[in-house]
Amino acid sequence: MLRRSVLQWLAAAAGTIPFPALKAWAQTTNFPGKYGGTLRGLAAVVLPSELGGAGTDQVVTKFEQWVRNYRPGAYIEPGYGFPRLRSKPVSPAATYVVQLAAMREPVTREDVEAALDKANIKDLPRSPDGKHIVSDLMAFYFHGSDASDLCYRASIRREDCRGLDGSENPPPSLTGTA
Repeated sequence: MLRRSVLQWLAAAAGTIPFPALKAWAQTTNFPGKYGGTLRGLAAVVLPSELGGAGTDQVVTKFEQWVRNYRPGAYIEPGYGFPRLRSKPVSPAATYVVQLAAMREPVTREDVEAALDKANIKDLPRSPDGKHIVSDLMAFYFHGSDASDLCYRASIRREDCRGLDGSENPPPSLTGTA
């Protein structure tokens, strides 16, 4: 009985101790907040029309999850030939919300082009880099497995570990695409 009381007291006391290192892990911005419709409208403009409404919504949902699960300070894999330790910068969620708020609804191609020009973005980044939500949403989709599959109209699933069984066969065709 005494051991249990001591453990309960220690657990309660540990909950009151501030841990500044954990502050970086806290999500302070509700993304996309009240701008979910704007984000979906943006996705309808910049993503392939072949995805349709359901496919575009699925990409937006995955992007929202990526933003919510973003962990600043997490180590970034240095890659082959670049032996230096790097960590992720602060979450781009707050910047994204401001950028979505600045967009008019309905989002048009001209609005997207103007936003990219204003942000001085000339190239699509290899992965979302936090400079602008337009380029980051596009990088998130176009550098992923789903875009490769749609491009080749085959279920390549390049980011999945498939093993060697059946590797001599071509990937199966995508079903349900135009």
